[in-house]
Amino acid sequence: MEPAKVFRKDIIELEGVTPGFAHGATTGVGVHGDSDGNSHLFVIPEDRKLGVTSTTLLIVNRMIGTGIFSTPSTIMQATNSVGASLLFWVLGGFMTLCMSAYLELGTALPRSGGEKVYLERIYRKPKYLATSIFAVEIVCFAHSAANCINFSGYLLRVVHGLDPSLSGNCGRSSNGQLKAPSPLAEEWINKGISMAAITLVCLVHAFTPKFGIYMSNALAFFKLVMLLLVVCTGFAALAGNLKAPRPDNFSTFDGAGVACPDVHEDSSGRAADFSLALMQVLYSYSGWENANYVLTEVRNAPETLKIAAPLANLTVTILYILANIGYFAASSKTQIASSGVTVAASFFTNVYGQGFFVTRILPFIISLSILGNISSQTFAAARVKQEVAKEGILPFSKFFASDWPIQTPTGGLLLHWMFTVALIAGPQSSDAYPFISLLYTYCQSWVKLLIALGLIYLTLSPTSTWKAERTSFHTSSFLTVTWAFSLLFVLSAPFIKNNTITPTVPWFVVPTVGCSVVVIGTIYWVYWFKIWPLFGYNIEHHVEVLPDGSERVRYVHGRNTLATKSPLWW
Repeated sequence: MEPAKVFRKDIIELEGVTPGFAHGATTGVGVHGDSDGNSHLFVIPEDRKLGVTSTTLLIVNRMIGTGIFSTPSTIMQATNSVGASLLFWVLGGFMTLCMSAYLELGTALPRSGGEKVYLERIYRKPKYLATSIFAVEIVCFAHSAANCINFSGYLLRVVHGLDPSLSGNCGRSSNGQLKAPSPLAEEWINKGISMAAITLVCLVHAFTPKFGIYMSNALAFFKLVMLLLVVCTGFAALAGNLKAPRPDNFSTFDGAGVACPDVHEDSSGRAADFSLALMQVLYSYSGWENANYVLTEVRNAPETLKIAAPLANLTVTILYILANIGYFAASSKTQIASSGVTVAASFFTNVYGQGFFVTRILPFIISLSILGNISSQTFAAARVKQEVAKEGILPFSKFFASDWPIQTPTGGLLLHWMFTVALIAGPQSSDAYPFISLLYTYCQSWVKLLIALGLIYLTLSPTSTWKAERTSFHTSSFLTVTWAFSLLFVLSAPFIKNNTITPTVPWFVVPTVGCSVVVIGTIYWVYWFKIWPLFGYNIEHHVEVLPDGSERVRYVHGRNTLATKSPLWW
């Protein structure tokens, strides 16, 4: 057999730190390459790893993104109830607690990689199938499009007030029919700002990585300030300090009035509406598992994760519930449902009035906090995508694994930019944010369901060796089963016809496209591991033991004696 050619470095050194930390932290294991292509491994010193405080802040920084400032609108459209909306935010926090499955897996497998590492451990047969599905999900559906659209909405508010295309009667005209699309010029101004945001962030991380770290750290501050400001302003609204009429949302469980007065409510699609509302909540809570991606960088990872993850989750859950109580104390159901992605801006206007600070400065601060989330998400996602490319499981793997010209993940950043821009350019701006955030959560739910079911199997199967492998920490089987059933509801209910969330996007698009992550991943696996071997090509699976004792999986593309040449992208 001819020696296989590997299009990857075994390990990569990240120059800089994960956004939200002091400069100087790097990955736990790195590589320096010389001119001959040789690699020299190193292990990060213990004093440069992340402790409990830094790990907690990492999770909080990723969880608090754009969702809490925007998703209450679509949740209200789906539920038409103040009480139900608040219960969904509580349920989201509980489902995040059920993700203690990530704690069990992270403490037993304390190395960077997150879901990829766990899926490879759980689903050893069929070989490579889980890895292929994860590669499709992380490359095609883990993007920053929703955040960029939200950034554009708030920036337009700074320039000329609330963009008319982002408000109205739940996306409909006064007669209940769909609103006419925005003028072409106005629509592409919105899309253009969104594309410019992701382009700028990718260029910064590609060519000025140190500045990108500092920018992310500075912008992370605005997210915490804005969320705390929403909570404090909510207390002021509860005390009666309002410039707008009191909404009286707490008089009954559902609250006063209706969310969308001119939209006919179809009770047959209620389950689907609730599922979509829950997905919007889960989108806002996403990031709980962020520390699992960088466990190699965490000091005493198992013990640190057991403290930091629940602490971060509890903190964010409390802040989210208080923020929503504040929204309902100051804004009517109709106003919240019709605010689109600028719920927070409308909320501040009702409390403080139409002053310059509220109409211009506060939306600008919110837009900066959103830009920070785009930067943080891009920083992490590009590196995950680069690692997937380095393992040779993508077309043109060598190109997308590139760190040319200054040791930054330019190939991964290009992948991230391509799919983000494609989704921004697709749906109408008024529906883009809820559509894209729903699609992102739906695809993520498939990966999480595979992990939940896999952990249940490892725990209950009499032939499994998992009980001997895991640490003293193990999650409750009840929580894992509850989490799995909740995810099944999220994945199945959207196939019931509904008329909320995205009125100009057919109701079946989100679940249909979302299910493609499994279908495309399976087809790709069949092509890669079943069809090509028939023509003499093979894929070899290698487990490398690194200097710190952790393991990495890599895939080597080669050809056997029956083959005459290898595919161009292998």
